[in-house]
Amino acid sequence: MRYLGNKKSNEFHDLTRQKTQCQVARIQAGANAAAFTPDTVAQAIREGFEPCAYCLGTFADLSFDASSPLPAAADLQGHAPGDGTVSLRWTYPDDFAAKSIRFDVYSSASSLEPFRSLRLPEHPTASALLSGFEAGGDTYFTVVARRGGMQSLPTAILHLQVPAVRPQVAVTPSTPAAGASSGLGFPFRVDGLGRVHAEGGDPRLRGKILQLLLTVPGERVNLPDYGTRVRDLVFDPNNDVLAAATEFTVTRALRRFLGEEIHVDKVQVSSGGHELSVDIVYLRKSDLSTERLRVGIPVLR
Repeated sequence: MRYLGNKKSNEFHDLTRQKTQCQVARIQAGANAAAFTPDTVAQAIREGFEPCAYCLGTFADLSFDASSPLPAAADLQGHAPGDGTVSLRWTYPDDFAAKSIRFDVYSSASSLEPFRSLRLPEHPTASALLSGFEAGGDTYFTVVARRGGMQSLPTAILHLQVPAVRPQVAVTPSTPAAGASSGLGFPFRVDGLGRVHAEGGDPRLRGKILQLLLTVPGERVNLPDYGTRVRDLVFDPNNDVLAAATEFTVTRALRRFLGEEIHVDKVQVSSGGHELSVDIVYLRKSDLSTERLRVGIPVLR
């Protein structure tokens, strides 16, 4: 056996090049060791393991056959029309049909793990139509050429913003959607008749989003994780790092606490002057309508 996998760290090691940092003996003595059949780099990657940085390096450092390397595919391009499919095409420097070369097509939601899903194994042509992307989102693709047990280096990673598939449902704006609920308005107040102000539909939902954004975690005694730290941004410098951190924080909070009422389509944060603008585009699940909300946050320069 040459290659050893570690189920705990999801890495695999080359036993002929192992380093002290690999801690191979500890892996072999525990219950997290994994062997591969066949015992190849290709099989380890196919099973979802990543190369150890100490004994194997990065994916780009891997050489599957140093004596006669297999040329890599190139010029990977793609298109996502918005119907849950993605079309890909690439080029190859040799006559791949005559030389019995096939292509493995991978996709992932993370650029750091491009080999997470093997979408199309041993594909015989230099183009492919993939399905199953109805949820949409940032998706990363790469293609590896293979001939038998030999594999090439992967293509450059292709990043596509895949549109989510929206159900075609007609809703009359003047008629409340079935099942629409109402609740306390935000902010809390008493109307002209002395009653507690109530709201329904989109005003109520926008109020809930604002409550979530402007609540500091810990303020709600029985739900200490509720909220974001957006109000703390007033003390932070206005730059791209702050914008990226805000985008991640807001997206995670919306999906966690309002995921039953909305589907978050996009959170875009832009900085300008002394204000950080947070644009939220979401799908209201009660009537499948798309809405947009902008929140301006004052920050220091």
